[in-house]
Amino acid sequence: MRRISYIQIFFSFILLIGTISFLKFQDDRMFERIIAQEDISINNNSLLQNNQTEVSIHNKNTIVQLLANHLETKLNKSAIILKIVSDIPQIRALPNASLINPSFHGIPKDAEIQNRQIFQNILSIDKDFEVISYLMPNGDMYFQEPYSRQENLTRDNFALRDYYKGAVSTGDTYLGNVIISASSGLPSVLMSIPLYSANESSSSEANHTENLIGLLGANQGISKFNKFLQSLPISKNETAIYVDNNGQIIASSSSSPSSPINKQGQSNAGGNISSLQSFKDVISGKSGYNIENINNKDMLIVYAPVKFKSTIWGVLFFSPLSNDNNNKSIT
Repeated sequence: MRRISYIQIFFSFILLIGTISFLKFQDDRMFERIIAQEDISINNNSLLQNNQTEVSIHNKNTIVQLLANHLETKLNKSAIILKIVSDIPQIRALPNASLINPSFHGIPKDAEIQNRQIFQNILSIDKDFEVISYLMPNGDMYFQEPYSRQENLTRDNFALRDYYKGAVSTGDTYLGNVIISASSGLPSVLMSIPLYSANESSSSEANHTENLIGLLGANQGISKFNKFLQSLPISKNETAIYVDNNGQIIASSSSSPSSPINKQGQSNAGGNISSLQSFKDVISGKSGYNIENINNKDMLIVYAPVKFKSTIWGVLFFSPLSNDNNNKSIT
């Protein structure tokens, strides 16, 4: 029978709630700074139309840097939460593989009740997570919360997912790229962390597989990313996006599917901008701007990288240019 330290679990949740509250406060302050900078950009619009391109690029670069910092803060918050959960002794106890039943896509709803409750508590505390999963060392699903998502799974093994491979190979928290969720059928991004037996850590490379007992994975809500970007006071002819390491658009400030940016690449999960030089620059860790042609329209693209451990995403801001008297200006 498993010995569980309820005192450790209690203090883990106290730490978790305090961490989330602090990071939410930081997140709100970052949001206020972005809004303030957006107002500056909009108020300077008349200057931009008078060929004050340097002012425009400076303002948009500040906005993009703030957006990149904001996203990094959110990702780091999620990583801290996953780490705290992974350190709870009850979670680090060996899973019971005999409970797995393919008809349930994992273990039954009434199995591992206490661990399921921990996941439910996390989901109720932090709304940035939509689903939390526990995978076996071989990538098989052990259980998932909410259970309704486990019931809807269309596959039982996830060893081919980048978030599984990345966490196992690095022995560390790993941020995956956009995928189509096997439980919802919708675009999703997932952060994962490997679990090692309670008396081992990931300090040696051998431990990455030898002492692995499972993997925690948390789906990041793309809808939350979209909602945030679409709440910014960006002019209708401009678009801000988050993009993953493959050039896949994660979220966009434009809700229109017909947006030339959102349509770029025509992939299943949304637009793909991997052919743009700005994407190639940002994914190599650079900040800056380019003028590129998209659908026969010159666009000023300002970009900044979002760095999370071994993964790099990007924030890009698109503004259309007009050619007046042979001078390019922002419309």
